[in-house]
Amino acid sequence: MNSHGARDPREVTMDDRKKALHELRRRAKHLDRKWSVACRKPDGMTVLSVVPFVGSAMSTILAVGYLRRINGTFYLSEEAENEMMEHIIKNTLMAAIPLVGWILRRVYSVNKRNYKVLEQYVMSMPLREPPPQRNNASTVRHRYDASSLTVRQDSAISSGPTSTPILDT
Repeated sequence: MNSHGARDPREVTMDDRKKALHELRRRAKHLDRKWSVACRKPDGMTVLSVVPFVGSAMSTILAVGYLRRINGTFYLSEEAENEMMEHIIKNTLMAAIPLVGWILRRVYSVNKRNYKVLEQYVMSMPLREPPPQRNNASTVRHRYDASSLTVRQDSAISSGPTSTPILDT
């Protein structure tokens, strides 16, 4: 399920990891709040989320979409991805129970749980060490000494003023 633009967490700097995780955390909180009742007047989404199978289906679709976004940001191990899918399946089963499922879905917060799995996985990955710096002695110019190089004098190649070009007549 890994996407094309995903990056290996070991190749991302710690600052870039934190920025990406911050954005994914905000998204998880938003998705988990989207289908719940707030202290204000309920909107159309809130009413739909109480309907037994509509709320369950929408919650599952959003959770799978969030998992796809995670996969588009970082490569995940198979274990981490399987754990996240287990959370989505549990959420779907709980949400299928009429009215009680709506409350359970709100308490379970599948996207926040998946974010915690992601954060633990990404932050536990060590940074890959950069390749060693090459010094001047490793360049081609310094690798060979003048005695090991031979100059071919070919009729087609001019090697300086001492060579005589061959003219076709």
